[in-house]
This record gives sequence, C-alpha cells and structure tokens, in this order.
Amino acid sequence: MATDNTKPIDIDEVDREILDLLQNDGKITINKIAEKVSDRLGLDKPKSATAIRARVQKLEETLIKKYVALIDCRHLGYREMVMASLRVNSQEPIEQVKAKIEKIDKIKYGYVVTGEYPLFIMAKCLDHEDSMKLIEKLRNLPGVEEVKTQIVLDRIKEDTTIIIPE
Repeated sequence: MATDNTKPIDIDEVDREILDLLQNDGKITINKIAEKVSDRLGLDKPKSATAIRARVQKLEETLIKKYVALIDCRHLGYREMVMASLRVNSQEPIEQVKAKIEKIDKIKYGYVVTGEYPLFIMAKCLDHEDSMKLIEKLRNLPGVEEVKTQIVLDRIKEDTTIIIPE
C-alpha cells in the first residue's frame, strides 16, 4: 500500500458489514445485504433495502473502486507467474520507468519498494516462452539496469479481500 497522504474514511459497523459482504460476493443483492447486515449485527429494527442502497452508493463514491469477476487464469492456459525486482540507474528518472511499466499489459501488479531493487512487478504468463519475452522486455527498458526474476512454482494463497479495520 502506498504511503501517501490519503486520509482514512470513517465508516461504521453497518458499512463494515456491507463492505465485507460485497468483497466476498459482488453480485449480492441489496435485499440480501439488508437481511444479512441486520442478522449479523442483531439489529432490533432491520435495515431497509433503501437505506442499504444509499449506503452502498456512498461507499461506491468513496471506497469501492469497481466490481470485478475473479477469473481462474489456469483454465485459460496461464501456466507461469513471474515476479521481478528491477534495479534502475540514474540516467532515467524512476517516474519514467514506472510509466513504461504501467503500459505493459501483462504486468498486473507493480510496486515501488525499499532496497537496492526499488521496483517490483508480478505478471501472469501463458508459458515459459511468454515469461522469457516479458523478462527480455523488462531488461531492455531504458533506465533498467538489472532484473532479478522468480517464477512461482506453486500457489499457497491468493486472497483479494482486505480485513476491514474497526
């Protein structure tokens, strides 16, 4: 997570429950959310669908970035995940290297990190040849001095949800 000046948004227990339900099932209906929130919180007076809809709309303006379908890429033929750490040189500003990395569609995660290799990326590739093409592309980026790569052998855990703090 970026360390920037983004201020946390205050949410209450109802919003927390709504976010938890939505991040586990983006297709859940407003009526079902109202029912489950009321049950989970043991409310004497159940939340109305109208009230829940208004809260969801507010959360969509502030916290919810978008709704997506999580696709099991293995069933589409993706066999390798590449993780790479990139060392950059001072000839090219890091901002320009970041902009070039952002344009590579195959790269799905990119981070600025501490240490000798300040850029870290993750990409899913169809096969070894596809991985090698990506690694070569990274090595040839202006400003990239060295690329340390790792190929994922096995997935232990992939979890897109976050724990909603109290």
